[in-house]
Amino acid sequence: MSARTDAAARLHANLEALYADTRPDRIQHDPLRFAHRYTDPRDAELSGLIAALYAFGRVDLFLPVLDRLFDIMDAHGGPRRFIDAFDADRAPRITGITYRWTRPADLAVFLGALRRVLAEHGRLEPVFGPPGPDLRDRLGLAIGALRAACVASAAELGSPVDDFSELPQGVRYLLPDPADGSACKRWNLYLRWMVRPTREGVDLALWSTLSPADLVMPLDVHVGRLSRFLGLTARTDASWRTAAEITDSLRRFDPADPVRFDFALAHHGISGACLGFKHDETCATCAIRTVCKAPNAKR
Repeated sequence: MSARTDAAARLHANLEALYADTRPDRIQHDPLRFAHRYTDPRDAELSGLIAALYAFGRVDLFLPVLDRLFDIMDAHGGPRRFIDAFDADRAPRITGITYRWTRPADLAVFLGALRRVLAEHGRLEPVFGPPGPDLRDRLGLAIGALRAACVASAAELGSPVDDFSELPQGVRYLLPDPADGSACKRWNLYLRWMVRPTREGVDLALWSTLSPADLVMPLDVHVGRLSRFLGLTARTDASWRTAAEITDSLRRFDPADPVRFDFALAHHGISGACLGFKHDETCATCAIRTVCKAPNAKR
Protein backbone atom coordinates (compact mmCIF):
# COMPACT_ATOMS: atom_id res chain seq x y z
CA MET A 1 0.00 0.00 0.00
CA SER A 2 1.42 3.40 -0.99
CA ALA A 3 1.79 6.16 1.58
CA ARG A 4 -0.94 8.13 -0.17
CA THR A 5 -3.34 5.18 -0.13
CA ASP A 6 -2.54 4.50 3.51
CA ALA A 7 -3.21 8.14 4.44
CA ALA A 8 -6.55 8.04 2.63
CA ALA A 9 -7.50 4.82 4.41
CA ARG A 10 -6.66 6.33 7.81
CA LEU A 11 -8.65 9.47 7.01
CA HIS A 12 -11.61 7.36 5.95
CA ALA A 13 -11.44 5.29 9.14
CA ASN A 14 -11.32 8.44 11.28
CA LEU A 15 -14.25 10.00 9.45
CA GLU A 16 -16.28 6.83 9.90
CA ALA A 17 -15.46 6.86 13.63
CA LEU A 18 -16.68 10.44 13.89
CA TYR A 19 -19.81 9.62 11.85
CA ALA A 20 -20.50 6.59 14.07
CA ASP A 21 -20.73 9.01 16.98
CA THR A 22 -23.55 10.99 15.32
CA ARG A 23 -25.82 11.99 18.18
CA PRO A 24 -29.44 12.72 17.27
CA ASP A 25 -29.94 14.39 20.67
CA ARG A 26 -27.88 17.29 19.32
CA ILE A 27 -30.86 18.17 17.11
CA GLN A 28 -32.19 20.09 20.11
CA HIS A 29 -29.29 22.52 19.65
CA ASP A 30 -29.70 22.66 15.88
CA PRO A 31 -32.21 24.54 13.67
CA LEU A 32 -33.21 21.13 12.29
CA ARG A 33 -35.28 20.68 15.43
CA PHE A 34 -38.01 22.87 13.90
CA ALA A 35 -38.46 20.55 10.92
CA HIS A 36 -38.78 17.66 13.40
CA ARG A 37 -41.47 19.61 15.24
CA TYR A 38 -44.10 18.63 12.65
CA THR A 39 -45.46 15.33 11.37
CA ASP A 40 -47.14 16.80 8.28
CA PRO A 41 -44.51 16.97 5.49
CA ARG A 42 -46.02 20.24 4.25
CA ASP A 43 -45.32 21.85 7.62
CA ALA A 44 -41.92 20.17 7.97
CA GLU A 45 -40.56 21.39 4.63
CA LEU A 46 -41.66 24.98 5.31
CA SER A 47 -40.45 25.10 8.90
CA GLY A 48 -37.18 23.55 7.73
CA LEU A 49 -36.64 26.20 5.07
CA ILE A 50 -37.35 29.12 7.38
CA ALA A 51 -35.20 27.63 10.15
CA ALA A 52 -32.30 26.97 7.78
CA LEU A 53 -32.41 30.49 6.36
CA TYR A 54 -32.27 31.99 9.86
CA ALA A 55 -29.35 29.72 10.82
CA PHE A 56 -26.58 32.28 10.79
CA GLY A 57 -24.69 33.79 13.68
CA ARG A 58 -24.97 32.33 17.16
CA VAL A 59 -27.23 29.35 17.73
CA ASP A 60 -28.31 30.63 21.14
CA LEU A 61 -29.55 33.84 19.50
CA PHE A 62 -31.47 32.57 16.47
CA LEU A 63 -33.14 29.54 18.08
CA PRO A 64 -35.30 31.67 20.46
CA VAL A 65 -36.36 33.86 17.52
CA LEU A 66 -37.47 30.78 15.59
CA ASP A 67 -39.26 29.43 18.66
CA ARG A 68 -41.33 32.62 18.81
CA LEU A 69 -42.07 32.55 15.09
CA PHE A 70 -43.26 28.94 15.04
CA ASP A 71 -45.31 29.47 18.19
CA ILE A 72 -47.15 32.20 16.27
CA MET A 73 -47.63 29.93 13.27
CA ASP A 74 -48.83 27.05 15.43
CA ALA A 75 -51.41 29.31 17.02
CA HIS A 76 -52.86 29.73 13.51
CA GLY A 77 -52.83 26.11 12.37
CA GLY A 78 -49.14 25.50 11.65
CA PRO A 79 -46.65 26.81 9.07
CA ARG A 80 -48.49 25.71 5.93
CA ARG A 81 -51.88 27.11 6.94
CA PHE A 82 -50.27 30.30 8.25
CA ILE A 83 -48.36 30.89 4.99
CA ASP A 84 -51.26 29.89 2.73
CA ALA A 85 -53.34 32.65 4.35
CA PHE A 86 -50.54 35.21 4.68
CA ASP A 87 -51.31 38.71 3.39
CA ALA A 88 -51.03 42.36 4.42
CA ASP A 89 -53.76 41.94 7.03
CA ARG A 90 -51.89 39.06 8.69
CA ALA A 91 -48.41 40.63 8.50
CA PRO A 92 -48.75 42.38 11.90
CA ARG A 93 -48.83 38.93 13.55
CA ILE A 94 -45.08 38.60 13.04
CA THR A 95 -44.26 42.00 14.53
CA GLY A 96 -41.30 41.51 16.85
CA ILE A 97 -39.71 38.69 14.85
CA THR A 98 -36.36 40.37 14.29
CA TYR A 99 -32.99 38.70 13.94
CA ARG A 100 -29.98 40.84 13.14
CA TRP A 101 -30.70 42.64 9.85
CA THR A 102 -33.79 40.59 8.97
CA ARG A 103 -36.78 42.62 10.17
CA PRO A 104 -40.47 41.70 10.40
CA ALA A 105 -41.16 43.56 7.14
CA ASP A 106 -38.45 41.51 5.41
CA LEU A 107 -39.88 38.27 6.74
CA ALA A 108 -43.34 39.36 5.60
CA VAL A 109 -42.08 39.81 2.03
CA PHE A 110 -40.53 36.36 2.12
CA LEU A 111 -43.61 34.66 3.58
CA GLY A 112 -45.73 36.36 0.93
CA ALA A 113 -43.33 35.00 -1.71
CA LEU A 114 -43.64 31.51 -0.28
CA ARG A 115 -47.43 31.79 -0.46
CA ARG A 116 -47.20 32.66 -4.16
CA VAL A 117 -44.79 29.84 -4.96
CA LEU A 118 -46.87 27.30 -3.06
CA ALA A 119 -50.04 28.43 -4.82
CA GLU A 120 -48.33 27.69 -8.15
CA HIS A 121 -46.43 24.49 -7.29
CA GLY A 122 -48.24 22.97 -4.31
CA ARG A 123 -45.00 22.07 -2.52
CA LEU A 124 -41.46 23.43 -2.41
CA GLU A 125 -39.80 20.42 -4.03
CA PRO A 126 -41.13 21.11 -7.57
CA VAL A 127 -39.67 24.63 -7.46
CA PHE A 128 -36.26 23.01 -7.95
CA GLY A 129 -37.35 21.66 -11.32
CA PRO A 130 -37.24 18.13 -12.73
CA PRO A 131 -34.22 15.83 -12.30
CA GLY A 132 -31.43 16.62 -14.72
CA PRO A 133 -29.38 19.77 -14.11
CA ASP A 134 -26.71 19.77 -11.43
CA LEU A 135 -27.49 21.03 -7.94
CA ARG A 136 -26.11 24.52 -8.52
CA ASP A 137 -28.42 24.99 -11.51
CA ARG A 138 -31.44 23.59 -9.69
CA LEU A 139 -30.79 25.74 -6.65
CA GLY A 140 -30.44 28.78 -8.89
CA LEU A 141 -33.79 27.93 -10.49
CA ALA A 142 -35.56 27.78 -7.13
CA ILE A 143 -33.94 30.94 -5.80
CA GLY A 144 -34.78 32.76 -9.02
CA ALA A 145 -38.43 31.81 -8.64
CA LEU A 146 -38.49 33.00 -5.03
CA ARG A 147 -36.73 36.25 -5.91
CA ALA A 148 -39.39 37.03 -8.51
CA ALA A 149 -42.10 36.13 -6.01
CA CYS A 150 -40.50 38.47 -3.44
CA VAL A 151 -40.79 41.39 -5.87
CA ALA A 152 -44.51 40.63 -6.34
CA SER A 153 -44.96 40.14 -2.60
CA ALA A 154 -43.35 43.48 -1.78
CA ALA A 155 -45.81 45.23 -4.09
CA GLU A 156 -48.71 43.43 -2.47
CA LEU A 157 -47.50 44.55 0.95
CA GLY A 158 -47.25 48.17 -0.13
CA SER A 159 -43.51 48.48 -0.84
CA PRO A 160 -43.20 48.08 -4.63
CA VAL A 161 -39.78 47.72 -6.28
CA ASP A 162 -38.74 47.13 -9.87
CA ASP A 163 -36.08 44.54 -9.15
CA PHE A 164 -35.05 42.11 -6.42
CA SER A 165 -31.80 44.05 -5.92
CA GLU A 166 -33.86 46.99 -4.63
CA LEU A 167 -35.32 45.00 -1.73
CA PRO A 168 -33.83 45.45 1.76
CA GLN A 169 -30.77 43.45 2.82
CA GLY A 170 -32.94 41.42 5.18
CA VAL A 171 -34.79 39.95 2.20
CA ARG A 172 -31.80 39.64 -0.13
CA TYR A 173 -29.75 37.77 2.47
CA LEU A 174 -32.30 34.96 2.48
CA LEU A 175 -31.86 34.32 -1.24
CA PRO A 176 -28.18 34.25 -2.30
CA ASP A 177 -27.40 33.42 -5.92
CA PRO A 178 -25.12 30.37 -6.35
CA ALA A 179 -24.11 31.77 -9.74
CA ASP A 180 -22.34 34.57 -7.84
CA GLY A 181 -20.09 31.99 -6.15
CA SER A 182 -21.91 31.93 -2.81
CA ALA A 183 -21.54 28.66 -0.90
CA CYS A 184 -25.28 28.91 -0.13
CA LYS A 185 -24.59 27.18 3.17
CA ARG A 186 -28.11 27.58 4.54
CA TRP A 187 -29.74 26.32 1.36
CA ASN A 188 -27.42 23.32 1.14
CA LEU A 189 -28.20 22.62 4.78
CA TYR A 190 -31.92 22.68 4.01
CA LEU A 191 -31.47 20.35 1.04
CA ARG A 192 -29.57 17.91 3.21
CA TRP A 193 -32.48 17.82 5.64
CA MET A 194 -35.05 17.27 2.90
CA VAL A 195 -33.15 14.73 0.79
CA ARG A 196 -30.91 12.56 2.95
CA PRO A 197 -32.21 9.30 4.46
CA THR A 198 -33.42 9.15 8.04
CA ARG A 199 -31.10 6.34 9.14
CA GLU A 200 -29.17 8.39 11.74
CA GLY A 201 -32.37 9.88 13.17
CA VAL A 202 -31.29 13.29 11.89
CA ASP A 203 -32.41 14.10 8.33
CA LEU A 204 -35.96 13.71 7.02
CA ALA A 205 -35.91 12.22 3.46
CA LEU A 206 -39.05 14.13 2.47
CA TRP A 207 -38.03 14.69 -1.15
CA SER A 208 -37.28 12.21 -3.92
CA THR A 209 -36.37 14.25 -7.03
CA LEU A 210 -32.90 14.90 -5.64
CA SER A 211 -30.47 12.18 -4.62
CA PRO A 212 -28.08 12.31 -1.64
CA ALA A 213 -25.31 11.91 -4.25
CA ASP A 214 -26.32 15.29 -5.73
CA LEU A 215 -25.89 17.25 -2.50
CA VAL A 216 -23.12 19.73 -1.64
CA MET A 217 -21.69 20.21 1.86
CA PRO A 218 -23.20 23.07 3.84
CA LEU A 219 -20.07 25.13 4.41
CA ASP A 220 -20.13 26.76 7.83
CA VAL A 221 -17.14 27.91 9.86
CA HIS A 222 -16.85 24.59 11.71
CA VAL A 223 -17.02 22.40 8.61
CA GLY A 224 -14.56 24.64 6.78
CA ARG A 225 -12.05 24.63 9.61
CA LEU A 226 -12.20 20.88 10.21
CA SER A 227 -12.02 20.20 6.48
CA ARG A 228 -8.73 22.08 6.33
CA PHE A 229 -7.41 20.22 9.36
CA LEU A 230 -8.27 16.92 7.65
CA GLY A 231 -6.89 17.86 4.24
CA LEU A 232 -10.30 17.80 2.53
CA THR A 233 -9.52 21.25 1.16
CA ALA A 234 -6.75 23.81 1.38
CA ARG A 235 -9.09 26.65 0.47
CA THR A 236 -9.95 29.25 3.11
CA ASP A 237 -12.81 31.12 1.42
CA ALA A 238 -16.51 30.41 2.05
CA SER A 239 -17.41 29.88 -1.61
CA TRP A 240 -19.35 27.35 -3.65
CA ARG A 241 -16.02 26.18 -5.05
CA THR A 242 -14.73 25.37 -1.56
CA ALA A 243 -17.96 23.58 -0.60
CA ALA A 244 -17.80 21.55 -3.83
CA GLU A 245 -14.14 20.67 -3.24
CA ILE A 246 -14.91 19.36 0.26
CA THR A 247 -17.82 17.38 -1.15
CA ASP A 248 -15.61 15.88 -3.86
CA SER A 249 -13.05 14.87 -1.23
CA LEU A 250 -15.75 13.11 0.80
CA ARG A 251 -17.19 11.53 -2.34
CA ARG A 252 -14.06 9.35 -2.49
CA PHE A 253 -15.30 7.63 0.66
CA ASP A 254 -19.03 7.59 -0.08
CA PRO A 255 -20.02 8.46 -3.66
CA ALA A 256 -23.70 7.82 -2.94
CA ASP A 257 -23.95 10.04 0.14
CA PRO A 258 -20.91 12.31 0.62
CA VAL A 259 -22.61 14.84 2.92
CA ARG A 260 -23.58 12.25 5.52
CA PHE A 261 -20.49 13.41 7.45
CA ASP A 262 -21.83 16.99 7.72
CA PHE A 263 -23.86 16.72 10.94
CA ALA A 264 -21.01 15.03 12.81
CA LEU A 265 -18.37 17.48 11.53
CA ALA A 266 -20.48 20.57 12.22
CA HIS A 267 -21.45 19.51 15.73
CA HIS A 268 -17.89 18.49 16.51
CA GLY A 269 -17.19 22.22 16.37
CA ILE A 270 -20.51 23.54 17.68
CA SER A 271 -20.34 21.33 20.78
CA GLY A 272 -16.84 22.51 21.69
CA ALA A 273 -15.34 19.06 21.09
CA CYS A 274 -12.94 20.85 18.71
CA LEU A 275 -11.33 24.02 19.98
CA GLY A 276 -9.68 24.85 16.66
CA PHE A 277 -6.20 24.12 17.96
CA LYS A 278 -4.33 21.25 19.60
CA HIS A 279 -5.23 20.71 23.23
CA ASP A 280 -3.93 17.61 25.00
CA GLU A 281 -6.97 16.97 27.18
CA THR A 282 -9.61 17.82 24.57
CA CYS A 283 -7.89 16.04 21.69
CA ALA A 284 -7.11 12.86 23.65
CA THR A 285 -10.54 11.33 22.99
CA CYS A 286 -11.19 12.88 19.58
CA ALA A 287 -12.27 10.40 16.88
CA ILE A 288 -10.22 12.17 14.20
CA ARG A 289 -7.12 12.92 16.27
CA THR A 290 -4.74 10.65 14.33
CA VAL A 291 -5.29 12.49 11.03
CA CYS A 292 -6.10 16.01 12.24
CA LYS A 293 -3.57 18.74 11.46
CA ALA A 294 -4.94 21.38 13.81
CA PRO A 295 -2.39 24.06 14.71
CA ASN A 296 -0.83 24.40 18.12
CA ALA A 297 -2.43 26.88 20.50
CA LYS A 298 -1.12 30.43 20.18
CA ARG A 299 1.03 31.52 23.09
